[in-house]
Amino acid sequence: MTALALITANGKTIRVNPLLHPDQLCYGQECYLRMPRVCRNLADTVVPCHSNQLRHGKGKGLKADDTMTVPGCFWCHFQLDQGSMFTYAQKLYFFDRAMWRWAPFRQVMYGVPALPSLEALE
Repeated sequence: MTALALITANGKTIRVNPLLHPDQLCYGQECYLRMPRVCRNLADTVVPCHSNQLRHGKGKGLKADDTMTVPGCFWCHFQLDQGSMFTYAQKLYFFDRAMWRWAPFRQVMYGVPALPSLEALE
């Protein structure tokens, strides 16, 4: 059995099984997307940002797998999903860069294996 992680965000603490709900680990973290001229990095606005790439399971009406999420503030998340400030290639770069930082941290802190997420970026 996997140990439950305690996640605190917005004054609430929840217990999360990191292997079943890796996206929930994003709450309360810093923004990993860090888009220039956009990011405010306010921890109380950080949410799980799913990959928008087809190779990660994204499709019309479908989100990518929960292991393919990174913590992102409201403003970066908006730009990643609906914004027009950046090209699609730039958005891919921001997401991939964030995953390269987040996956190893998530593995050390919560035991969610980083390798499948990092291999999916290649």
